[in-house]
Amino acid sequence: MQLHILRHAKTDPLSSSGKDFDRKLLKKGQLQAEEMAIYFNENQINPGHIFCSTAVRAKETLTSIQKLHTFDAEIVFVPEFYLCEQGVLLDFLWKQNHGEDILIIGHNDGLSDFASYLVDDFINLKTCEFISVDFKEQNWKETSKGMGVIRHHYHPKIQSY
Repeated sequence: MQLHILRHAKTDPLSSSGKDFDRKLLKKGQLQAEEMAIYFNENQINPGHIFCSTAVRAKETLTSIQKLHTFDAEIVFVPEFYLCEQGVLLDFLWKQNHGEDILIIGHNDGLSDFASYLVDDFINLKTCEFISVDFKEQNWKETSKGMGVIRHHYHPKIQSY
């Protein structure tokens, strides 16, 4: 069982609406996401379920990845993932009643804290940084602190655009 965690790609610091929720990807962010798609293809990252924040930058990250990588997965947009804390992500994970691989796309600091908890090591995800965590358990309800082992850890190296 694998949990894939992806922080959204690089964004514009401001939005036209003035709201953080509406911030869009920069060209660098689009390139990061496309590079991530190549990594997903090369490493056969194909989760059964994708759960994504409803923020514009998270949705655009997913859309940019999908330009080069086809997911055969259920995609669900989760409003509670917008700037949420670790506890929200843990509660969500523990409510999953299947043993299929999951991809979560969201935001810091919650994602980094979530990953750190699961592997019991400090993780600080940069924009469009990806970590994949393996679990021996057959049910998400059985996961807990330090039970995960890092299988993939990747950050696209895109020069300033």
